[in-house]
Amino acid sequence: MLSTTVSHLNCPSCKSILVLSSTYKVLTEIRSGVLKCESCDLTFLILAGVAILTENTHEYLVTHVKGISKIVKDNEIPDEFLEDYLAAKAEIEPEHIEEDLEAERVNALYLMNHYLRADSKLEWWKPVSGSPSPWIDQLVRQHWDHGPFTKIKTWLTEITQTRRLNAAIEFGCGVGGLHAVLKPHCDFYLGVDYSFASIALARHLALGVPYPFTLRIPEDLLKGCVSREINISVPKSFDGSVDFVVTDFQAPAIAGKWDLSVSLNMIDMLPDPESLPSLQWDLLKSNGLAIQSCPYIWSEPVAKALRAQLPDDLLGDSARAVEWLYEKIGFKIDKNISHVPWLFFKHVRQLELYSVHMFLARKQLDV
Repeated sequence: MLSTTVSHLNCPSCKSILVLSSTYKVLTEIRSGVLKCESCDLTFLILAGVAILTENTHEYLVTHVKGISKIVKDNEIPDEFLEDYLAAKAEIEPEHIEEDLEAERVNALYLMNHYLRADSKLEWWKPVSGSPSPWIDQLVRQHWDHGPFTKIKTWLTEITQTRRLNAAIEFGCGVGGLHAVLKPHCDFYLGVDYSFASIALARHLALGVPYPFTLRIPEDLLKGCVSREINISVPKSFDGSVDFVVTDFQAPAIAGKWDLSVSLNMIDMLPDPESLPSLQWDLLKSNGLAIQSCPYIWSEPVAKALRAQLPDDLLGDSARAVEWLYEKIGFKIDKNISHVPWLFFKHVRQLELYSVHMFLARKQLDV
């Protein structure tokens, strides 16, 4: 975590100011240390440069041990958590495809989605040996570079002709690729996610901070779940305008008012979808902007609860239903697109293609 990021954070429990203590720094980056709440005395760890801002540190360390243990040495875990942490570490199971947000393969899939382009001469979607799929080749070339990131770039290029965005926050940022789209249009970007592995990788790719592994992506699964090394250039320095932290969406450790809040492909994973527009509304300044995108792959319990509150004329249309959730709280939908391609490259014989609905909403002036 960068020392300049502290002013954008607060205690996830009582929302009071956080102060740094017991830190080990490399220039302006805090590699390890503790954040302490001035009011309720809760403390939050910084491990391998990643601030973990969750209400229950013990529970987080145990449940996210797979991602943490790949980056953090055991002797860096505080003594009061170490016994249970090591017990959880001993129970880690081998990865099989993608079942865990801390899994290497999951982060590799998002790494491709965020940082690789189809106009690259590398042609990373083709196998190193054997014949390439003509269907996957066609779909990647046609759709890969035209997903939500591209649409957001177009929107913000237009918007910032007349206004500058001071601060932008992204919920569910994953490995952080959207920062490169937002950075030219805002003075500060903060990405937040609940996955330690994702945030550690995002900080490496966006800030150039140390990362102990070679970057790899899937190829032919006969060779392993992630077997192909990939070279992605990372910055040699950082200027404090971008950072990433771990925090829980249900109790985010975010302070201040923001000009832009982005959440991509997340709302349909929440038990209460309405909580996302509510959070974005609370964090945005008057006239602030919220960007939302999703393919709306609802679980039935969530869909049932959502159907129960929708007006009759909206039943059966997820896109309009989510726009309605935003409008109900006070947002005005300024721009929307019904179908945007969003691809996940699983391996040389599998490609997932989603049709994403996305929109840009504005928090109308406070009355």
